[in-house]
Amino acid sequence: MDSLLTYLDQFVKIEEGAYFLGNSLWNWLLAMATAILVYFIIKPFFGLIVKKIDKVINHKLNKPGDIAVDALKHSKTWFFVAIAFFFGAKFLKLGEYDFLPFRILMFAIFIQAGIWSNVIFSKGLRNWNQKNKNPSQHAAVVIVLWFGRFLIWATVLLLTLDHLGIEAVSLLAGLGVGGIAIALAMQKILGDLFASISIMLEKPFEIGDFVMVGEIKGTVESIGIKTTRIRSVNGEQIVISNSDLLESRVNNFKRMTERRILFSLNISNLTTKENIHAITGLVKNIIDSQEEARYDRGHLKGFSPGSIDYEFVYWVKSPEFIVYMDVQQKINLAIIDEFAARKITMAYPAQKVLLEK
Repeated sequence: MDSLLTYLDQFVKIEEGAYFLGNSLWNWLLAMATAILVYFIIKPFFGLIVKKIDKVINHKLNKPGDIAVDALKHSKTWFFVAIAFFFGAKFLKLGEYDFLPFRILMFAIFIQAGIWSNVIFSKGLRNWNQKNKNPSQHAAVVIVLWFGRFLIWATVLLLTLDHLGIEAVSLLAGLGVGGIAIALAMQKILGDLFASISIMLEKPFEIGDFVMVGEIKGTVESIGIKTTRIRSVNGEQIVISNSDLLESRVNNFKRMTERRILFSLNISNLTTKENIHAITGLVKNIIDSQEEARYDRGHLKGFSPGSIDYEFVYWVKSPEFIVYMDVQQKINLAIIDEFAARKITMAYPAQKVLLEK
């Protein structure tokens, strides 16, 4: 019993009034009243300011402002409690624990700042993704979202440790060595991961684009975290790692507005002079008659042992391959008809043997 009284005597002193933990009852009441008053002033006042800002932003249709207001709406009750506790503790003498209210306040500020930053980053990234409306970016957006959140909370942790007096330098050094070892072990995976992010940001191609990568031609079906899948013109699905894809030359045919076509005509070297002069104009008229084609140039390019060679260039006004084939077919058929009418013959491999007696 004596030991219990001695223990209680360390906390409660009956000396000129009641004392608890070295502070009088009046000081405790004053501290509690101050904390309650600060809480019920700051929290409603903060909510009122957020509502006012929200009305102004909605009136101006300010998207970045919406994100900021949404972040402020995620202010936690314990954040205001920590502020109220800090001001209430000003009326108390805590001795060797005088630092405690400030430490609690700073810890609450760090955590709340992390929550605000997380909301701003997450919602900003999602709004950007919705604005672009690109399904191929989904995997990369998830990666960036996870990586961004990791950086935010890692920063919060380091700031908290620094505030508590814990040296973060040695911790960072240890994490750095471990991180290097992990990075070396996962070098290929990380390369594909960052390549996926690069594809998301630079957009060299999207799902549905017809591309050529080296000797591979096909339509992009999906863009994942590690690989991109292409449906080839032969029907099989080809899986290519994202890092290999970015290191290759990619031809994106989907982004053509027009298709340039070059083709040659080889006619017999027995063709009359009049027809030789007329062929360029004849082919030009045929190309001009096609609605989907635009004539560029036509020339008698040269002579071969068995032919006279012409070269023509025109543009198809559509990037679609099937449209180009239809136009080229019409041009070819028209050339056959015109050449037949003028008795112009195409060159074909032949040998003439001269026999001398």
